[in-house]
Amino acid sequence: MYRIRFHGRGGQGMKTASRILGTALFLEDYEVQDAPRYGAERRGAPIFAYVRAARETIQERGVIGRPDLVVVADDTLVPVPAAGVMQGIDAHTVLLINSHEGEYTWKKRLNLAGPLLILPTVGTVKDRAELPYVGAICAGAAARLISVISKASLQGAIHEELADFGNRVVKQNLTKASKAYDLMAEQSGCVTEGESVSAQRYQRPEWVPMPFDDARVSAPTIHAAATSVQVNTGLWRTHRPIV
Repeated sequence: MYRIRFHGRGGQGMKTASRILGTALFLEDYEVQDAPRYGAERRGAPIFAYVRAARETIQERGVIGRPDLVVVADDTLVPVPAAGVMQGIDAHTVLLINSHEGEYTWKKRLNLAGPLLILPTVGTVKDRAELPYVGAICAGAAARLISVISKASLQGAIHEELADFGNRVVKQNLTKASKAYDLMAEQSGCVTEGESVSAQRYQRPEWVPMPFDDARVSAPTIHAAATSVQVNTGLWRTHRPIV
């Protein structure tokens, strides 16, 4: 079974990327699951979407914990624990990042044993986080890395998923996705199907004891104002929301 996760920020098209990839796999006669996961729907807030694909009926449900491919549209999410980009990554996982920095820098920074690739850009932009049509680019690159999706199926999926947005939008997404698909030709097939986890090998999570404290200790009275730590809403970090 193939297990793929897309990570990005609200508005970057990761939900669309997962639907395009899922439909393309379906057109190749795979059984498919694809779904997004996010909290409040805010532009700039971290979200992820996932795709499962197999030749047989898929029995797994829920979030992918052991991905075969992780695609990151915004590299500022990598160090954010709440984004969960690094969750479950091991030597088998291929990590594809949209970043100005090179593969060597990221491998050294993350101390990864598995393969790491940089997402090919189509055209030059001032800010890669605002790369136009990044969802289609992610889907096109992922389709080539998996290697079981033909360009015809990728293009058919884009037509099917984006038809309601009009011919101009479809055409632009087709161009970006196709170029990304072609640019990843040398890495085609580097993503392989992961093994299923049997019930006999299942490991229960370790429970963390949380002792109950006296209310006077666990709920102290705050006498001073403006003592809360300032945290950017929704972990935007470098993004300012536009309402």
